[in-house]
Amino acid sequence: MPGLLADPLVAALLPLPLTLPIALIDLRRQIIPDRLNLALLGLGLGLAGLRAAQAPLAALAEGLAGAGLAAALLWGLRAAYGAWRGRTGLGLGDVKFVGAATAWIGLSGLPLMIFAASGSALVLIGLAALRGRTIGAATRLPFGPFLALGLHAALWAGGAGPDLP
Repeated sequence: MPGLLADPLVAALLPLPLTLPIALIDLRRQIIPDRLNLALLGLGLGLAGLRAAQAPLAALAEGLAGAGLAAALLWGLRAAYGAWRGRTGLGLGDVKFVGAATAWIGLSGLPLMIFAASGSALVLIGLAALRGRTIGAATRLPFGPFLALGLHAALWAGGAGPDLP
């Protein structure tokens, strides 16, 4: 099994049964259900343990610590933006998704995931503006689908699992 998980395409497609409903629900309702984020976290941690056959408990601990750190960083960013602008810019579901996704990609994969998510969201906003849609500071955009895309991009690029030596 670990050999199959080393294939970047397989790794990139593995979370799809969870990320697809996350993206669709966020698009429709602008919410990411906790149970889906929890399932994403659990599966990511489980796979981290499988990948690190020599030290599965260390992989689980590192995966959980990385997920917590990533969620804390995004929560801090969310709080800072809220204090600065007086409104929420990032939903708690997005914060939890980033934490859960970090169990899959490790902290080293986090920048690529955020870059891919942010870049694809900016492209969509740019295209909407070119088509005549008014875009302003109050424009709402469900970020979950872009985070899911970023997770798949980071996995495909080879960022799979906690950052164990």
